Amino acid sequence: MMTVEPSALLTFAMWAWFGAWALALSIVDIREHRLPNRMVAAALSGTLVLAAASAVAGGDWQMLLRALGASLVAVLAFGVGHVLGGMGMGDVKYAAVTGLALGTIGWSAVWWGHLLGFVLAGGLAVVGLLTGRMHRRSAVPFGPFMALAALLVGVASLLPLFFSQIPIAAG
Repeated sequence: MMTVEPSALLTFAMWAWFGAWALALSIVDIREHRLPNRMVAAALSGTLVLAAASAVAGGDWQMLLRALGASLVAVLAFGVGHVLGGMGMGDVKYAAVTGLALGTIGWSAVWWGHLLGFVLAGGLAVVGLLTGRMHRRSAVPFGPFMALAALLVGVASLLPLFFSQIPIAAG
């Protein structure tokens, strides 16, 4: 019989919660170029509750403190982008969610997860400019790129955890 650590289940649940809200927020951002406060708050609340539950179940308080710190750092960094121009306030608020989720993995995940979002969005902008479908002032909804990048980094980090929970019969 296979037993899975409660903290691992809660980590999977946190990423599933994050993923569901990432999809919903991405759809809204693509359609309306905004990330509604209530949706971002729901995504943040559930991610925080599940991250905290995982920390309690696994006795890993450092993970929770790192995730909270990463959330704050992400908001501050994206806030600078907002002040300098080009970054919407919804993206700044959503950075609290992506920072929190990525922070449960580690600081390198926070860095690479957010950097990848900019690389993906930049790639779309370059293709759009080259094909004439976008102009220099075209608005790009950044939320979907934040979500996709965080999910890619999150899933990549979960694979070893997932496979470590599967018993392999020696044979």
